[in-house]
Amino acid sequence: MAKEEIIVGGYRRINILQTGQNSEVWEVAEIGGKQRYAMKLLLTDRPIEPQQRAAMKVEAKIGLSLQHPHCIRFYKFVNDRHMPFILMECFRGSNAKVPIMKGELERIRPLLRRMLMQFSDALHYFHEKGWVHKDIKPDNLLFNQAGETRLIDFAIAVRATSSLAKLFWRKKRQASGTRSYMSPEQIRGEPLDRRADIYSAGIMFFELVAGRPPYTANSGNELLKKHLQSGVPILSPDTGVDGSFADLVRRMMAKKPSDRPATMEDILAEMRRIKLYADESADSA
Repeated sequence: MAKEEIIVGGYRRINILQTGQNSEVWEVAEIGGKQRYAMKLLLTDRPIEPQQRAAMKVEAKIGLSLQHPHCIRFYKFVNDRHMPFILMECFRGSNAKVPIMKGELERIRPLLRRMLMQFSDALHYFHEKGWVHKDIKPDNLLFNQAGETRLIDFAIAVRATSSLAKLFWRKKRQASGTRSYMSPEQIRGEPLDRRADIYSAGIMFFELVAGRPPYTANSGNELLKKHLQSGVPILSPDTGVDGSFADLVRRMMAKKPSDRPATMEDILAEMRRIKLYADESADSA
């Protein structure tokens, strides 16, 4: 028996690509066309909450404003009363958490420099647009077999807080993000700037080399406490990384924002000068 086609907003659903807590992403094609897209939908097995619709609208506003080759491209947002959706670029690849979970880091080692450079460039662009991503992690970095990457998921991004505004900040924000990657200031609900993402990026860099995050714990609260209080782990030479890259990652994960590199542009410039792995040739650095 032929499978019934599901049509949403003039697009035919083909394959499910990702399922999240409140949404799912489908590969779709326009009726009568061959071009494939990715469609983000809120989960339909429950009533759509106003805050979920509002968050999708904000994400779409951010995504539609971005024009960078390594930020996932947004095409349109349809605020349908019953089934709102975002139409995006359908990028062929997987997220960077997959090789970590499968223990296949050796497979991406030849691609890692290119992946991290493209990611750093994309995040710098995102910051220059005035945003803090707040959920930098391997799950939100897509890559393909050539090492081409896309930064995704802007659902909880916020406007960066200026240094002057921080002086008058009184109300704490509700902490949001993914516990394994949240900066100390994000955990404390303090106003954020780009250096919060730099901390999370350092955690991700560490994990993509070591195969595990720098902090692990038996409970969520214990994990957050380690981000706040534990010493900063250093990548072991057993991972094969060069000492200069290990030092960069250590500084990115500094507890105080002022002790971290100031911008992703600074990180990108430093990565152009150093080796990631000790056995890299000078030409590859």
